[in-house]
Amino acid sequence: MEKMSAFSKVFGELINKSELNDAEVARRLNVNKSTISRWKTGEQSPHLSKIKEISLMFGVNPLLFVGDELGLDIEKPIKTVSVVGDSVPKPLYGSISAGLPLEMIPVEDYIDVPKTVAEQYPNAFLLKVSGDSMNRVVPSGAYALITPCKEAANGDVVAVSVNGFEATLKRIYKLQNTTVLEPDSYNPEHRAQTYNSDEESEMIQIIGKLVWFMSPFNIKF
Repeated sequence: MEKMSAFSKVFGELINKSELNDAEVARRLNVNKSTISRWKTGEQSPHLSKIKEISLMFGVNPLLFVGDELGLDIEKPIKTVSVVGDSVPKPLYGSISAGLPLEMIPVEDYIDVPKTVAEQYPNAFLLKVSGDSMNRVVPSGAYALITPCKEAANGDVVAVSVNGFEATLKRIYKLQNTTVLEPDSYNPEHRAQTYNSDEESEMIQIIGKLVWFMSPFNIKF
């Protein structure tokens, strides 16, 4: 019960400081508005995967939600990105598969993201996730904000181009002679894809790293 109490307290404070209403928070987290209410009152506690989504949305360390038990100062989050009303349009370039790789098809569209997030990642762009192989991290249908980079640390969630034409969202691990693109999913059917060094140099190109995501405005609950 203490964990639930710690979560509900911090969750409520983050919503209040962000100036978002419950309906908007529910939309971004892909849950019902009533679920947000139960989380705030402590009647219900979200699953660990959803806490990860909440942490990404508000830009805080997940440990913040159990701060009382760990002796953390919940008044001073380890890393906080304020979510305010101002927004900045970011380009949506196409779909990105979180299951089997899909060909990236450019789309002429712009999606608003919170200004503080846009300022932190000025060169970032959006890709739409399709598939469930990364649903422990980001749900299918969400907009993934990708900041361009050519290198990534082991365990980072990256958008990678395979064969130059296809894109996929996966965790990346570079070992001595191999590169592994690993799913992070509740679906056990997904398997890691392994490439040797020669294949990697010709087939795999890191497009960028996942830094934030949001639900589309027209998603249905």
